[in-house]
Amino acid sequence: MKSWPRLLLGGTLILLAACGTSGPKNDIFPTVGFVSQETIAHACRQHTVRREGTAGFEMLADGREAFLARLAMVEAAQRTLDVQYYIWRDDVVGTTFADRLLAAADRGVKVRLLLDNTTDAQVEVSSAALAAHPNIQVAFFNPMTDLKGIFAGNPIPVIGEIDRMQSRMHNKVLIADGTLIMGGGRNLGDAYFGIDRRHNMRDLDFIAAGPVVEAATRSFQLFWRSPLTRRGDPSKITDREREKLRDLRRHVTRKKRALAAKSGRPYPLSLNRAEALETLHQLVNRMIWAEYEFVADPPERMMRQGQVASPVWRKIETAVRKAKSDVVMHAAYFIPQNDTLELLRGATGRGVHVQVLTNSLASIDGVAAMGGIANRRAGVLDSGVSLFELNSHAADRKDYIHARRLTPLGMHTKGFVVDDRVSFIGSYNMDPRSKYINTETGVIIHSAAFAARLKSYLMKGLQPENSWHITRDASGSFLWAGQLANGQRAVRRIEPGASLVRRLTYCIYRCLPWEDLL
Repeated sequence: MKSWPRLLLGGTLILLAACGTSGPKNDIFPTVGFVSQETIAHACRQHTVRREGTAGFEMLADGREAFLARLAMVEAAQRTLDVQYYIWRDDVVGTTFADRLLAAADRGVKVRLLLDNTTDAQVEVSSAALAAHPNIQVAFFNPMTDLKGIFAGNPIPVIGEIDRMQSRMHNKVLIADGTLIMGGGRNLGDAYFGIDRRHNMRDLDFIAAGPVVEAATRSFQLFWRSPLTRRGDPSKITDREREKLRDLRRHVTRKKRALAAKSGRPYPLSLNRAEALETLHQLVNRMIWAEYEFVADPPERMMRQGQVASPVWRKIETAVRKAKSDVVMHAAYFIPQNDTLELLRGATGRGVHVQVLTNSLASIDGVAAMGGIANRRAGVLDSGVSLFELNSHAADRKDYIHARRLTPLGMHTKGFVVDDRVSFIGSYNMDPRSKYINTETGVIIHSAAFAARLKSYLMKGLQPENSWHITRDASGSFLWAGQLANGQRAVRRIEPGASLVRRLTYCIYRCLPWEDLL
């Protein structure tokens, strides 16, 4: 790895070179203990060969690495941070990123936060005080009609908005300096990074450089400028909110440290600039440069939900339809309706080996969705697909859980490999909600080398010590076959590892006629 100017006198302020980017050239950015002349753009350009029509990609399966990569992007940014998320939880991860985004804005970075309006956001992120920062803009996508009085600001549906109320901006995107993008499945919350004290997820992201960032930025701009987005009006910020901003920095920092101490401080709460750039250097060095297709739903899908299939789905459909030998897929909420089952049946009918891993009753974070998964089991097996459900006590859960103790493991991954050549990572679940209701995003990568990396991760989840293979006996009853911690083979006739309360709830959900909303 090539070296770069590293440590200067702690606390010294210098001008950061723009290194070929189009941003301001005279901004001053203080750091904690270190300063560096290198930019994110320079870090990317140092170690990659730009080829027309290609971009650089690396996958991030481990929660710790995914956390540090995001943190490094925020800490190293000099000009802009565009942040688009569905869930931003009020926990260690959520508060840490609120704190670091505020610090980035304090040093001059222009920050735009775009959040889904139907899910509670982290308290400080959605506060009027944060929006009072001159370098931070906060916007909410798909807000309901504003009502007056005690209902002001609440998403109370009115006539004509009931359908839209259930729609979600499910995108998860972080763009730093228009140079690096992070995308995939993870929301901002402890469970998605393996540090929740009760339940954690195996999940999947990608980090990318090159022209794909421009495509992601265009998608972000469409949402940001959409009539369905409610942006704060700087002219309406009050003096009281500006005064609260002064206290917000100290409050968020104290809260972050308190939450981290309670959780055992599993991850760093900040990175200095040298550490951030070194982290990005390492990731860029690992990137595989390949042809790609970035795809994202337009924001207007919110107004056409239930009628038009997602463009992301169309790309997935095309990839599976062209499969010749092999499809390996992780789909956290695998609820294939009849047209999708026909697609899968067509693939297996021409000799394609299709393997799918989804959640089990014991592993899933939403029992309602499990009702949909279970109701489609028979159809999936009839289509010729090899179906697996995650073991909540998988042997490899130690690779994904970084909390003080091993918790049950769930699954939030959305990815697949076709014919050892075509890969997908994104936010799209193989369910009716992603196909017809939500907005989604993802990237298809055309590279045998990248496919080999992703397939290795996907295949590990299918091993008998990590998942249950679903089959049927001669009478047609379902069987769950796997391997116990002691290495002994096990076969179960009911969903393994689920509590009685969860089973009863699940039985009720299975009877409800609401698959189209799952």
